[in-house]
Amino acid sequence: MAPDTEPGPDGEVSWAEDATGPLLRFSGVIDREAVRRFRLLVPPASWPARADLGAVTGLSAAGLELLVHLARKPRRRGAELELTAVPDHLRPVLAQAGLSQLLPRTNGTPTSA
Repeated sequence: MAPDTEPGPDGEVSWAEDATGPLLRFSGVIDREAVRRFRLLVPPASWPARADLGAVTGLSAAGLELLVHLARKPRRRGAELELTAVPDHLRPVLAQAGLSQLLPRTNGTPTSA
């Protein structure tokens, strides 16, 4: 497989934009390496307050820590991190890590297991 033909199993967090505005798109397994690549490519000043988790297949402790950091940034401005497309398999992980109340869904209610 050529390097640019399709994404591999590695996780990725990338800056994107949709009709609503900027967001971060998470895909694959979000592990330490995926978080490291993200932090090298996207400076904290440009982190949007929305994250699409729809394509996430796994989330390590480093991925959970990144979500905590992403949630803190908009709270400093009186806003909340908006998660979109939270897969059912991630809800127990977020709840177990104490993030279900920290990270609201797009309708403003907390995520829950």
